[in-house]
Amino acid sequence: MKTVKNEKGMVLLLVLVVVALLTSLITEFAFSTHVDLRLTETFRDRTRAWYLAKGGIQAGRMILQDDRNGYDHPSEFWGIGVPSYAVGEEGVVSISLIDLDARMNLNRIVSAGRQNPNVPIYDSFIRLFDNLGLDNPNALADALVDWIDVDDSPRDEGAESNDYQRLEQPYAAKNDYLDSLDELALIQGFTPEVIRQIAPFVSVFGGEAVNINTAPAEVLMAMDALELIGRAQAEEIIGHRADKPFEQATELNSISGLGNVLRTYFTVKSTAFQINSEGWVNDGVRRVTAVVDSDGRNIHYMKVD
Repeated sequence: MKTVKNEKGMVLLLVLVVVALLTSLITEFAFSTHVDLRLTETFRDRTRAWYLAKGGIQAGRMILQDDRNGYDHPSEFWGIGVPSYAVGEEGVVSISLIDLDARMNLNRIVSAGRQNPNVPIYDSFIRLFDNLGLDNPNALADALVDWIDVDDSPRDEGAESNDYQRLEQPYAAKNDYLDSLDELALIQGFTPEVIRQIAPFVSVFGGEAVNINTAPAEVLMAMDALELIGRAQAEEIIGHRADKPFEQATELNSISGLGNVLRTYFTVKSTAFQINSEGWVNDGVRRVTAVVDSDGRNIHYMKVD
């Protein structure tokens, strides 16, 4: 009789163990299924968000194509952008446009054939670096020229392949135009702090001239070869354009002390814009950045995050 009771107890214990194992397996399966479902939903939402963000780039290009006047000013539709526009029941897209001719084009520091420095632009970069309080502005400008020009002969304070080959992780000077601001980190003297300071004022796209309707004071002062534009004049330019856009570069003459300013490197019509588009669908978020011509037709650069 005692043996039968023991056997019944063992069977009960075995049943409990099996039930526990089955419960664990079912719980694990349910959790795994839930995770897979969430991953699938996230992938779906991120895919839909990508199409929204990509559509935002197209919308930004259309905004630029519709801008047919003779100047570019942030009071126009491109300057307002499209903040948080609802698409359907779950989607949202935001579009902003940045005038890259408000900044100084790093690639313009050399002449068209990349044989020699573009002296007026070279000097303007030295003024910019100096106005920003950076150490040894000439060395920074020389290193930038050496990185872009076609030869391997270093300038007075520059650096070429021989200098970079002596580093712990050696590499050669590019001897070509910069494709992105990230490349600055490879150039002698351009430390993370230096890059952080100059980033709001430089680009690798755009023309030689800067747009007086959008350029910050630091850029306006740097681009003035005669150094007639000081802080006060730059602030007066910014105040003037806040009330009324400059429609021609000759209107700089209306600013006190700028009757003789050289207008060669100032413009009111930009050549390149950066379009930032962000799409959301539920928890899915995608960001797309594109650089296009001012008429929105040609895409020079695109990045997806």
